[in-house]
Formats: sequence, structure tokens, C-alpha cells
Amino acid sequence: MDNNDIDKSTLTLLLSSLRDVQNAIRAYDTKSQVVSIGFIFSLGLITTVGALVPGKPEFSTLLVILSWLLGILPIIMFGSVLYPSRSMPPKLGGKVNNLQKSYYLLAERFPILNTYIEAFDKSDRKVKLAYEIQKSSLLRDIKRKRFVWALGISGFSFTLMFLIQLLRSVEILA
Repeated sequence: MDNNDIDKSTLTLLLSSLRDVQNAIRAYDTKSQVVSIGFIFSLGLITTVGALVPGKPEFSTLLVILSWLLGILPIIMFGSVLYPSRSMPPKLGGKVNNLQKSYYLLAERFPILNTYIEAFDKSDRKVKLAYEIQKSSLLRDIKRKRFVWALGISGFSFTLMFLIQLLRSVEILA
């Protein structure tokens, strides 16, 4: 049997798996965009409420630094979900025989159509699809972890901002 011949059920399963992983990656991007926009709008409201409560001058610098950290850090975390660093790609272990990396076309790797077609014809398509599924699954897991971290940091930020405003309102920090 030729390495490029995949029975229809195996091909359907592999393509379905790849599609599901890619959909999950896009879903994390969408969730991160929506939550970060909500977070930014919420910060405006919290800042407005916080500005209405008078505070002691000696706490002003600390509160400014703290509010910037609490406001910017979650945005950076949501950004890391949307734009994962290229310097930290998922590691897939050892070398695989006949992996041409022809599924995802990179112009610098295959600048001429003929070189791409040759690589595609040489590749073991089952290995290639399995490689793409594994790579995409690892990327999905990175995005999920970063999204959960961003949500946690956002929750911590909201809690800390609430406590600061509460303390200012009862004149402990005022």
C-alpha cells in the first residue's frame, strides 16, 4: 500500500479532527476578543467610580501604579491568546520519516510552485495530517491555558480594585 493512500474513513476522521482543533483555536480568539473588550469597558466604569472617592495624596502614586498594573496586565494576557509568540511554538518531539511540512504553505519554504508540488507528492499524507492535528492541538492547549490565566488575572484585578475602592469609601485609604 502506498503511503499516500488513506482509506476514506481514516481521511474523514483526520480531517474532522483537524477541523475541530482549528475551530477551537478560533473560538479562543473570539472569546479573548470579547472578554478583553468587556474588561476595557469595565475599567472605564471602575476608574470613574474610583475618581469620585477622595484619597490621601500619599497613596496616589501607589494607586496609579497599581491601577495601571491591574488594568494593563489582563489586556496583555488576552493579547497573548490572540497573538501567541512565534518564539514558543509547540514542540512535537523527534523527527518523523517523510514529513515534508507541505500542508501549511510558507512562501519562504516553497518559493516556487513546482517545489511545493514535489514536496506535497513526496509527503506521507497520513503523517502530515497527524502532524497538523498534533501541532494544532498543542496550540489550542496553549491558547486555553493563556485564556484561563487572563480570566484569573482579570478576576483578581476586579477584586483588588473593589477592595481599594471599598477601603477608600470607608476612609481607611482616604
